[in-house]
Amino acid sequence: MVGMTEQLLSSWTARGPGAWIDVPSDMNKLALGVIGEVAFGYDFGSFDDAAPHELVVRISRALKYINRAAYSHPALEATMFRRDRNQHRDDIEVAQRLVDDIVATRRERDAPGSGDLLDLMLSTVDPATGERLSDQNIRNQILTFLVAGQETSAGVMAFALHFLSTHPHVVERIRAELSAVCPDGDLQFDHVGKLRYLRRVVDETLRLWPVAPGYYRKARRDTMVGEHPFEKGEWVFVVLLQLHRDAAWGADPERFDPNRFERSRVPVNLADLYKPFGTGVRGCIGRQFAYHEVLVALALIVGRVDLIEDTDYTLKVDETVTLKPRDLSLQIRERSDPVS
Repeated sequence: MVGMTEQLLSSWTARGPGAWIDVPSDMNKLALGVIGEVAFGYDFGSFDDAAPHELVVRISRALKYINRAAYSHPALEATMFRRDRNQHRDDIEVAQRLVDDIVATRRERDAPGSGDLLDLMLSTVDPATGERLSDQNIRNQILTFLVAGQETSAGVMAFALHFLSTHPHVVERIRAELSAVCPDGDLQFDHVGKLRYLRRVVDETLRLWPVAPGYYRKARRDTMVGEHPFEKGEWVFVVLLQLHRDAAWGADPERFDPNRFERSRVPVNLADLYKPFGTGVRGCIGRQFAYHEVLVALALIVGRVDLIEDTDYTLKVDETVTLKPRDLSLQIRERSDPVS
């Protein structure tokens, strides 16, 4: 995570003083690089050139199509949007082929790996059947991890950088915390859990803009939710954008305020009001990984560069299954006195 963020920062400073960066695009590159290295031992070359990896292009376009087609009539997809549908099918096929290449490369190595997720999927035997996962299953697992572990983390980091660029006092407090926790500037694993204010910044970002904006629940029995009756088998969609702006958060729930997550201020029923990673057995299994990734990246970025907002920009949001800022650019200025 540190190494990939260092590559990101090097790519920024190489553009020269005052360069403007495409935040969502670069956060996608960073998140893809991290999940590729950590989970699959694969280098996507995220910062080797200006163009995103083909797998990023294919997955991003596929997600956009899925999001739009979900609200479209099938007859329209077969006629007016036939070209888009065909492109989507091609994107899926190419993405699957690219992932198959990753698996094949690992198999050809024919040597013990690093114990990452891909190694475990290739080598672990079902204790009941003695069978290993099929290649198709492994491919689907990798695609799931890539989508869930890249799009989501990238969106959180992009929203956080937007808020940091517009709240310089928050940035200064983060830097003060970094100096106290990591005075020599060498960020290590044990430091991350001590960055409590930065964690509140991330939590507040996820409160305002949960990148997975909701989830479904099915009634197991006839029940009442408040004044609303639900029969067994009926579905409800929990809209997190509304839940996270409930009056229990205070009189100004639309305002970005990391101190909202101080112990003395959080709502007493926080577990019911804050669900950025879903809930229950289908909650996000990568929650702790995501927190660690985002905290490391933000700590290094804030410690090394100043984030200068475009004063003409107003936050707009794109939805491609997950949420992310639209057309967000920031000006980057390397700090003469880096913190981390």
